[in-house]
Amino acid sequence: SIELPVTEVREKNKLFRRQLGGIMGMGDTYTLITDTAGYIFIPSVRGFGDMPGTAASLTKLTTAELASQQYELDCAGACANLVDYQAKGHTIELAGTEKVNKQACTKLKLTLKTGQTILYSFDNNTHLVKRMEATGEMAANLTGFGAMMKMFGSGVKRDMKAELIFSAYQQVNGVQYPSSYSISLGPVETLVENTTIKINEGIDSKWYKTGN
Repeated sequence: SIELPVTEVREKNKLFRRQLGGIMGMGDTYTLITDTAGYIFIPSVRGFGDMPGTAASLTKLTTAELASQQYELDCAGACANLVDYQAKGHTIELAGTEKVNKQACTKLKLTLKTGQTILYSFDNNTHLVKRMEATGEMAANLTGFGAMMKMFGSGVKRDMKAELIFSAYQQVNGVQYPSSYSISLGPVETLVENTTIKINEGIDSKWYKTGN
């Protein structure tokens, strides 16, 4: 197994940045989304055997790509897009009931104003989100693996599915945040442990900057 540090920084309606620590000696990879532009930075990759290395690259997102990820600018909690969803232009519909790890849940389908969809399964006892599901580009965005897939030259398939299962929550400033959850994206299984969560603290200007 490989341990990778991941840092996520948000400023309401202005900034989202997900920075993934270097793999096997490479530099950090990051996705940077603001209210006006978006970028993906991929560090240089060393050659190995017959495989040539690649230079570092900074790619600006297209207008459509930026719009598809600006939902991340919402800071209203761990599942921010559910909060005041109608005012934000989103819609919700009941999608049935199911069991997640033997726990009875109610499933809701959230359709963002961009047309992207996310399925949420709520624990009927705690009323906290137990599972999130998405497909295609939304699956890559939701899991944070989109930039990594680009780094290794993999495309995103329309039928690719992602699943996040939340196993523990912690209260931070009166808000429940997931402290432990698993991510399934195709054959990849990842365990995430949130070690530090900070709310309403100043944002260092460095998180807005591009570069290696």
